[in-house]
Amino acid sequence: MSYRDDRDADQARIASLERELGETRDKLAALEGRRTQALVLATHGALVPGAAPSSAARVFGPGTLRLVRRFDGAFPAARFEHLIERIRELTGDPGRTEVLNASLTWFASRGDRSIGPYRIVTVAVRDGATTLTVTDRLSGLAGAIYGGVGGGVGGGGLSLPIMVSTFVPMLAPVILLGWLGGVFFGTRALYLRLARRRAEELQQVFDALVADIERTVRGDAVTGA
Repeated sequence: MSYRDDRDADQARIASLERELGETRDKLAALEGRRTQALVLATHGALVPGAAPSSAARVFGPGTLRLVRRFDGAFPAARFEHLIERIRELTGDPGRTEVLNASLTWFASRGDRSIGPYRIVTVAVRDGATTLTVTDRLSGLAGAIYGGVGGGVGGGGLSLPIMVSTFVPMLAPVILLGWLGGVFFGTRALYLRLARRRAEELQQVFDALVADIERTVRGDAVTGA
């Protein structure tokens, strides 16, 4: 083997290693992005970058968790049933489904009085592209935490700061406001912790469906090619 052949082989190996390194960096960046979405953006009221949270979400925390992914390629309607089974497997919930020619929607089977999760998965195919949307409504959880825990502790325990304020009437407003503020911020911290946990669970479902859809769409594109 000549010197030139050795050099060409070395350059090929270097190029291969650079490609692998680039792919690894892309995977790490994607993983970090998903982790950030689930753990950080949820606390600011939105899971989708660029979606401005409402004033209520800024104060109380997110009311809805939402993740969206668009794929270049049409997911075949013939495989909707397979995707529904996959959703049921991931969530452990049979749910209920609505299937049309170019879309499917799966709804979690949770009662109105339950704290959830109220997950909804939608796969819509239009103009040669597929859009996956996964959401979870947190209204039941918010009602249980703010209404149940916050209301119970804040209202039921109000007699304690009132009793203390009788000894220092001048500080009564400060004592009462301090008590109510402490209850609110403690309740909010609990709610955000549980909302973050729901966001992580939603992210796991979303990631698995992204992989399934991406694999199917890419496979069909290769077959079609």
